[in-house]
Amino acid sequence: MKLNRFLTVVALAVLSISLTSCNKEQAPIVLTGSWKIDTAGTALGIVFNQVYAEENPVALQFLKDNKEKVRKLLFNPERVVFDATSAVTFNYTNSAPVAGTYTKSDFYFTITNSVFPNGINGASDNIYLELYYSKAFMMDLLFSILTENDPPESAFISLIDKFEAIGLYKKMVTPL
Repeated sequence: MKLNRFLTVVALAVLSISLTSCNKEQAPIVLTGSWKIDTAGTALGIVFNQVYAEENPVALQFLKDNKEKVRKLLFNPERVVFDATSAVTFNYTNSAPVAGTYTKSDFYFTITNSVFPNGINGASDNIYLELYYSKAFMMDLLFSILTENDPPESAFISLIDKFEAIGLYKKMVTPL
């Protein structure tokens, strides 16, 4: 548990540093263009209830065994394409694109579409783009991989205190 908290703190520190720069003024973000998933930079963090974990080791072991499988589910959308009119498209590897809209403020933005009807928040420094996945979304991903032989959803609801992820995308440069 201490390792999970440490990793969460480190991830938040790295995120904070990555969103600030040595410049005295933050350059306005330009989202227009195509952004491709950076699978190595996409990360998730899980903080679990230690007491419940000791009482339910099977659910904890399931989380440990399937953490990478859940992280790989975040590799979709594979590409996010923004246009200048506040339209955005999520391009998936094995399904139809999902269109939506975005609003931005400073280097933060919110995307709304059918996958995220309440919006998904993100940030960019014009080189990298991060999407911040909420606990509710991550729990839905986890529930989507459960089978009848796995612990019930209620076990994970009790076990997991914090479950968030960051999808990292890199701006695609088109040759001249």
